[in-house]
Amino acid sequence: MLIVGTDETAVEADLIGGRIGCPDCEVGLRPWGHGVEREVRLLGHIERRRLRRSMCRSCATTHVLLPEDTLLRRRDGAEVIGTALRERAEGKSHRRIASDLGRAPSTVQGWLQAFAARAVALREHFVRWAHALDPGFDRRSVGGSDFFDAVDAIGVLGIVAVRRFGPRPVWSLASFLTGGRLLYNTSWHFHPPL
Repeated sequence: MLIVGTDETAVEADLIGGRIGCPDCEVGLRPWGHGVEREVRLLGHIERRRLRRSMCRSCATTHVLLPEDTLLRRRDGAEVIGTALRERAEGKSHRRIASDLGRAPSTVQGWLQAFAARAVALREHFVRWAHALDPGFDRRSVGGSDFFDAVDAIGVLGIVAVRRFGPRPVWSLASFLTGGRLLYNTSWHFHPPL
């Protein structure tokens, strides 16, 4: 998986032009078909998407291009899941969040559990990114829980990123900086800032 922007036309032009680099060898990728069409539930609407596949021109490794408003192996968009995480950090129950979002309580509970299991690593990851973007920005969370502190760190990174690069949806940024693996529950490690 390789995280790309949400503008399909721009992504396609970059792919054809060889401007999207292979994460393994950095040589330009080329188009290589599409995945199966699937529904992605975003805030307020559902989109049907066929994820673009690509192949490296040099090492022949294949990559699926995942829009940054999506998370790996999740039917719901990053903004939907991020809303659930933020509401949980504010103290809402998973049943109330599920009702607010129109999702099954078990689905929301799964998101919250996956995030909670990696909350410390996620907080550290996003704090490092915020510091890399603005070494002078130092805001420590006093939330009292690992879950709250991790959500807060994502918000702080969003503030720093907007100051540096301009407006961007914070949960898309979180997806981008975790390679779509914000809720990934295996031993994958986050890449530190460059």
